[in-house]
Amino acid sequence: MRSKRETFWERVFASTVVIYTFCATFIVYKELRKYGTNWVIYFIIDLPTSWFYGIAVSRLVGSFVKKRWNQVQKWAWLAAINFVLPQLYILISARKAPHTVYLIIYVVIAVLAMFALGGIISQIKVAKKEEK
Repeated sequence: MRSKRETFWERVFASTVVIYTFCATFIVYKELRKYGTNWVIYFIIDLPTSWFYGIAVSRLVGSFVKKRWNQVQKWAWLAAINFVLPQLYILISARKAPHTVYLIIYVVIAVLAMFALGGIISQIKVAKKEEK
């Protein structure tokens, strides 16, 4: 059972990720629609997956701190799936895009994955300090 404090921060983190969705959708609208990526479909995919990604990452951190290893694996998979789905849509839908566009998408995925991993590690460190 999560505390009210955990639930609060879980929702704050998920909301932050949702705010990122609006920025990402704007970039898709401005730069990728000319290659066939429908920004509305992207937004429809990214909005719910970003919320679930934020929740999954928060619960992943909580499970890791509480050493609930079976739940760590479950939340890690859910976070990964929700992280990748919007980017997969871009890769599938972008037609006739220059190779540099695909390279940029791959770099964005890699950078976001590194930020996500860094965020998870920092959240675990903070949670462990608070636990002591």
